[in-house]
Amino acid sequence: MKPPGSRRPIPVLGSLRRTARLTWVELRKLLSHKLFPAALILTLVVTTGLAIAAKAFTRDMGTRGFSNYSLWVTSGTYGLQVGIILLVALGAMAMSTEATGRTLNTVLARPLRRIELAAAKILSLIVATVAIVLVAGLASYVVGGTVQDPSAASEWQPEGAPAGGFPSYGDVLKYHPAYGWAVLLAKGVVIGEILFGFLLLIVPVLAAVSVGFLIGTLVDSTGLAVGLSVGIFMSLEVSKFIPVVQHHLGPFAYNYPISRISTLMLEASGGTLPRWDDALTGVAISAGYIAVSLAISLIVFCRRDITL
Repeated sequence: MKPPGSRRPIPVLGSLRRTARLTWVELRKLLSHKLFPAALILTLVVTTGLAIAAKAFTRDMGTRGFSNYSLWVTSGTYGLQVGIILLVALGAMAMSTEATGRTLNTVLARPLRRIELAAAKILSLIVATVAIVLVAGLASYVVGGTVQDPSAASEWQPEGAPAGGFPSYGDVLKYHPAYGWAVLLAKGVVIGEILFGFLLLIVPVLAAVSVGFLIGTLVDSTGLAVGLSVGIFMSLEVSKFIPVVQHHLGPFAYNYPISRISTLMLEASGGTLPRWDDALTGVAISAGYIAVSLAISLIVFCRRDITL
């Protein structure tokens, strides 16, 4: 019997603590899993490789090559495609691996709720998605920052100015003290629009992962779940090259904002202020895919008959 005046633990706080611990466990499992480190490494290698190749092309072509901003966007978005495929596979494996390996029996024998386990897996996948997008954006930015912007060289870089990279406020004031703020703000707007695009990319990428997570929850076989998830994503990517399908069904696909956002980021890299209305609509649709996929996954998993 509890002594008088003692407080009962709040159930919600206990559930949150268990979910946090499980999320940490799932993150460690992701790091120890070969596929997630492979996704990080491949995204980094492909992004950096594309950026270096474009950098060499720029050096050979001079002013007809890529600017550092377009190089940042192009290499980052194309490198991200590799990471997305592996992320979709990870999403499909999150639940199906547990079912295939019969480890759910052991896990659910502990004093925890099913929704806590599912929430931990979802949170770990969100962290993995953000990490992949961050790696693609950061790697392409680092390489892009070592390339002189041919379109901007004649505007702000006279003889003796730094050879390349994104201009700092100190660089601008040193060579153009009269209108340093104007030049810097123009550069800042471009970088801000591109960063906003990378931020938006997280949503459709997470939508693809969520659909994979749903398939992995519905299908016990890991191989079948991964095959279906990756196959659906690749089919939607291929459908972008079929005008009829793209015109009628493209805007409603969860991967549509990826290409649209990339196009708008390229417009920003060229100095044109992009209109994000269409992309934001696509992001909202992708968010709907996330909500529906995860809701169905939670309902199915929580009501699933699992024999201990």
